[in-house]
Amino acid sequence: MLAFSLLAVTFAAVASALPAAKRALGPWCDNLGGGAFDNVANFTVAAYNTTGTNTNTTGAPLVLGQAGAIDGASFKVFSTFATFPYNQYPFIELVDGRLIPSGPGTSPTAINGVTAGSEVTFVASNSVDPTKSAQIWCAVADTDPAGHGTGHPYLALHGDTDSFSLCQYLSQNNVVYKAAAGNGYDFDTCYPVKLQLIY
Repeated sequence: MLAFSLLAVTFAAVASALPAAKRALGPWCDNLGGGAFDNVANFTVAAYNTTGTNTNTTGAPLVLGQAGAIDGASFKVFSTFATFPYNQYPFIELVDGRLIPSGPGTSPTAINGVTAGSEVTFVASNSVDPTKSAQIWCAVADTDPAGHGTGHPYLALHGDTDSFSLCQYLSQNNVVYKAAAGNGYDFDTCYPVKLQLIY
């Protein structure tokens, strides 16, 4: 009986030391490899210039800039803090593929989707349910084997980390997905960036 009890304790100790199975990621993280994850809280986003110079390893801080309003809702876009120096939504979380900005005293936000050529646009309204936002986002660890990365995870949209640009629209520099001419922003000002999660 004592031997059986010792054997049971040994098995329990070994079982608790084994790694837990990793939760399966949703399709929004397809083709991003083992460094992908779709849940993380309390970060900000920065735009890292991939073709020019950067003054640091984080890139230009992004905030939710203005993009218009209708009765009962306003529209927000990722803008550089330098061109929209207000940060009403200082907290962002990634929840099961949903990107959810928040801040004290602000309206909830949601993204219905992002299409090629458009700005990354959020709807802010008290009638918005962030848990119903589009599941299109993922993050992926910077795992450059040559060591040329910044050390910050990248944000991916539709499994793509390489198709973001900063483009000028009026006085703001806004994030655009798969920038193309004829979409309202000044296409000639666009340059490619990676969106980085900053903790």
